[in-house]
Amino acid sequence: MIMKSSENYNRNPNGYNQWGTRSDEELQKLINRYPKNWTKKDFRGEGKNNQKKILTRNETERPGLFFGKRGKSRQSLKDVYKYSTQESILEFEKKLIDEETLRNRARTKKQRDLMPNYKKRALYKRRHANLTESELELKRQRDKIYKESLKVN
Repeated sequence: MIMKSSENYNRNPNGYNQWGTRSDEELQKLINRYPKNWTKKDFRGEGKNNQKKILTRNETERPGLFFGKRGKSRQSLKDVYKYSTQESILEFEKKLIDEETLRNRARTKKQRDLMPNYKKRALYKRRHANLTESELELKRQRDKIYKESLKVN
């Protein structure tokens, strides 16, 4: 059997039953019809508020679209203060660090506080295994100051 080289192997040459892309304006109108607390995942059917797919992943990732909410809700500053150290709170109040840094420090301290002691020891061993001599000296000084402050109190 001899095949012709001029044959068109496209199974759908006229493009029937193909999806057209929706414009940004159409998508924004669609987004505005739903509750403000829906995230991108909710519109994709992967979130907690909705299980039905409304938009595709490519549509939700387009720049210029405004969704009412992004990700998790923020923790109040009162709760952030509860898990922060006094030094971090003072730095924040003196405007030496921004709010995002304070929140990040509080989050990591909370994680450390909830961690069991054997995991903490393993974490500290891994962290201090690769310190240079100058970093070790600074650590020794910090430890000495800390131990002296415990004796005073």
